[in-house]
Amino acid sequence: MARVFLVASVKATWQGERMEVTPTTAVQMAAVSVRLLIEEVGAEKARKVMRKEFARYRRDYKGSGRDEGSPLLSD
Repeated sequence: MARVFLVASVKATWQGERMEVTPTTAVQMAAVSVRLLIEEVGAEKARKVMRKEFARYRRDYKGSGRDEGSPLLSD
């Protein structure tokens, strides 16, 4: 895996709320992105989008049963 360095600033507004963050790691950027995705399309649609995205990077990823209460993902 590669070490990724970010220089970013994210400003978002929705339904009277506002977010302004400066993520410095890919993990922080992912957390911000997931929150905004859920705000925009809802949790279930966001999950489908994420499953599709994971499938692009791992051919055997099916999503079903792997991300719903799985003890493997409890970290």
